[in-house]
Amino acid sequence: MLRHHLELLTSMLQDMEGVEPIASALRELADINHALDEALIVAVTDVRGDITFANQQFCRISKYSYSELIGQNHRIINSGYHSKAFFRHMWRTIAQGRIWRGEIKNRAKDGTFYWMDTTIVPCMNEDGKPYQYVAFRNEITQRKLIEERLDTLVTTMPDIVIFKDGEGRWLKANQAAIDFFKLSTVLYEGRTNEQLAAMPGTFERGLHCFVESDDAAWRQGKPIQLETDILMADDAVRTFELTKVPVYHKPGERSGLIVIAKDITEKKQTEAFLRRADKIYAIGQMASGIAHEIRNPLAAMKWSLNVFTIDHPEYKDQFQAILGELSRVDGIVGELLMLAKPQETRFQSARLEEILGVVITLMSSQAKRNEIDLKVEIEPDLPYVRCEPNQIKQVLINLIKNAIEAMPDGGTVTVEARRRRANEILIRVVDEGVGIPGHVLSRLGEPFFTTKESGTGLGMMVCHKIIQDHAGRMDVHSVLNQGTEIVVTLPAVE
Repeated sequence: MLRHHLELLTSMLQDMEGVEPIASALRELADINHALDEALIVAVTDVRGDITFANQQFCRISKYSYSELIGQNHRIINSGYHSKAFFRHMWRTIAQGRIWRGEIKNRAKDGTFYWMDTTIVPCMNEDGKPYQYVAFRNEITQRKLIEERLDTLVTTMPDIVIFKDGEGRWLKANQAAIDFFKLSTVLYEGRTNEQLAAMPGTFERGLHCFVESDDAAWRQGKPIQLETDILMADDAVRTFELTKVPVYHKPGERSGLIVIAKDITEKKQTEAFLRRADKIYAIGQMASGIAHEIRNPLAAMKWSLNVFTIDHPEYKDQFQAILGELSRVDGIVGELLMLAKPQETRFQSARLEEILGVVITLMSSQAKRNEIDLKVEIEPDLPYVRCEPNQIKQVLINLIKNAIEAMPDGGTVTVEARRRRANEILIRVVDEGVGIPGHVLSRLGEPFFTTKESGTGLGMMVCHKIIQDHAGRMDVHSVLNQGTEIVVTLPAVE
């Protein structure tokens, strides 16, 4: 349209004298128009939105001819991707004489889709009202396709992913982040962690914890990685591996921050389990070499003391005290032997309900003496477990005994057994006791580390060893002044 008018004016001025500057200016305008026509997709619409002009690039990208576009409304290329509210906002903006900028997904004549980076400029009349709109567009289809693939990848990642701007305001977060921080009903875009934490219903403690190392990433100016523990709403502690990547427009000018958080709680528990298994193995190897050498002189000493007791009854009490201490030493040696003793040949298929029934019967009297309510929840028709029944009884007795002793003022010990997966059975022993401090929990199962006056620290180590030999695992979770939960997982056999 503009090119046609410029050509007419130029031809009219060619034979006129004294108008060379005007003709030169018109030629420059024609060159600019040609450049715009090649570089941009241009369309002109009237106030109703009907197309009055479309340049060659518009025809090319939409795959409609010039004649097919003229007089048509822009609905001819509407992809249906954007909401009615999106277009209402656009029309409200340009109808008020303001420029609108945005990205629009359109549909070509052959049904294919393409994306346009669009700027719509209102042309105003003498009354200050728009009489037509000129739209300048650039195709950004490839960029949007890459963004969509990246968005799909980030959205479906199980790890938490957050994109922030240079001021720490959230730009985008994947579904894992929205679920973790409880932001499904919150408009998070443009807000900082502190602002989101102040909103009701969000995971305040997690939001504060995740932002603590942002400044360190900016100061170092390079990706950082660290681990952090977060106390969850259910009082369980989860460990996260945080990766923070600062992005800069240019040196010293912040552009954005990428935050990725991976839950490594199970990984850390597995590492701790393996370290404990190595300690158990080392202790077992040591025990197997010295236990028998200790027991032989112990037996001789106990036999001699029994003889002395008969010969010197006046020293009976003293001899009995010595015999008691020797029996305690013999018990420690027995526990050490258990760490080294292979048990595979004694395994058999057994019903966990029967094993638990015997254990509960044995522990009921101690529970009553300590005013403990022993609550048992066993899922019916549990599969068999491949085990050495007496050893599993030993583990359960030890765990229930510890739970009872953790509640000097009474309470409830819950013993639960249920199927976890098709091939696993889970046993939980939960008390309402004083809990285990963190510095003690990290050392639980170490030999000769105990908080009991007469304990050896070998009981829990033996339990870990037995469960390890059964191809299972044992995890301990505890909250001070609330209680302790011990979870034993054993493989099931049909």
